[in-house]
Amino acid sequence: MARLKGSKNKKSSSNDRPITSNLSTEERIRFLANIIVYRIIEDQNTDSILFKNLNLK
Repeated sequence: MARLKGSKNKKSSSNDRPITSNLSTEERIRFLANIIVYRIIEDQNTDSILFKNLNLK
């Protein structure tokens, strides 16, 4: 199948990288830890399956 007229392979630029790629190792760990904590709190408040599977009460 032919490509659509005008379509080109997009070259990646530094703007395409996730913002976390600019973080230090410590900042990445904190970022991920915050996501995990917020997810656990959200699951705890909604009695979600993840919270029950972790046996946290």
